[in-house]
Amino acid sequence: MIQKISRSVFEPHVKLDADSPVPLHHQLSEGIMHELKQCRVPAGTVMPPILTLARKLHLNRDTVRKAYAVLEEREVIRRTPGGRVLEVTEMFARCNAESALSSIGVVLPERMESLLLQPNMTALRTVAGIMDGAADLGISAMVVPLPAAEDDVARLSDWLKSMLSKLSGLVYLGEDNLNSHEKAFEILLSERGLPQVFISGRRFQEHLGIVRVDMASGFQAAVDSLYELGHRRMAVCGPKIPYRKLFQLQTYDRIPLLCEAVRARVPLRGDFVFEGRRGSAELGHWLKWILNLPERPSAILCADDEEAGRIMEMVRESGGKIPGELSVIGYGDTGRVPQLSSIRHPWIQTGRAAVEMIAESRRRSIPVNQLDRTLPAPLVIRDSVGRIPIL
Repeated sequence: MIQKISRSVFEPHVKLDADSPVPLHHQLSEGIMHELKQCRVPAGTVMPPILTLARKLHLNRDTVRKAYAVLEEREVIRRTPGGRVLEVTEMFARCNAESALSSIGVVLPERMESLLLQPNMTALRTVAGIMDGAADLGISAMVVPLPAAEDDVARLSDWLKSMLSKLSGLVYLGEDNLNSHEKAFEILLSERGLPQVFISGRRFQEHLGIVRVDMASGFQAAVDSLYELGHRRMAVCGPKIPYRKLFQLQTYDRIPLLCEAVRARVPLRGDFVFEGRRGSAELGHWLKWILNLPERPSAILCADDEEAGRIMEMVRESGGKIPGELSVIGYGDTGRVPQLSSIRHPWIQTGRAAVEMIAESRRRSIPVNQLDRTLPAPLVIRDSVGRIPIL
């Protein structure tokens, strides 16, 4: 049985002027070619049949036939074997992609001045990777400022679509914890002809490309390292971040991934897992409680370096020794705590990978969601981990 392969059909929305001295078939051919370029239509996309398009645009079928003939002559479209179907040529799609690759838009989770105030500079490291990747390809990168959430949808749409017409692709870094820009995001995401990549997240829309970080293997390496050093009771902690409807950051998956890695080696008590508000006093209360248990954990794995640094500081202030009495491993390797063992997040590499995916998508005329990248997150051992007697 022969399976029929369905292909996308391009629907032109050309506006023609019957009073213009330019013949209608020339207006139609130029209009179709402009829309094919603007929508970045991939090779192999099928054109509507002559009669179908003539009826839709209220034109004589000879006008459409002449317009298609012009596009065939320019090698914008070609007839498939058998001659009954017209499709966009590989040459046109490739040339359009190469000529259109000019600028990458970067959608930040917060305003730039807010990112500059972040102590760990993680978002800025990712932006630096995007800028470096764009520079290597000879293209520019610009920040896409998100408007106020209460802005009118029509005004948002006009403003964003005007800006998007100047871009070759979009890179999203996520969403902050305080503000929501659902209207703006929905408008941006509706531009399916524009290659769009989300860094370190889940694919919540099919057309998005994803740059993933292999956190699971990094966490497992950390647990295995602790186990080999004699640790048999481990605790897990990290900040709890509010849920976001659209750009759910991969940060949300760290606690479950950490728990899964620990359970693959040793049992994990439910009260040895803490997920709380960042910077709250709850972490101190939890830490004091578990360290005073008769069968206390000898190691703590943290979902980020900031929490790990706080734990090390609190333990040392209470007279404890790290790693003598407690081993600590963080996530991110931000450099804020020099002695901290940590799983290194490839901040700069994720930005570069996102730009490379967009460029490859445009160059090869293939959907960016077929070019996903997964980057490693290696474990870096420093002074916060040491061998202890088996408890």
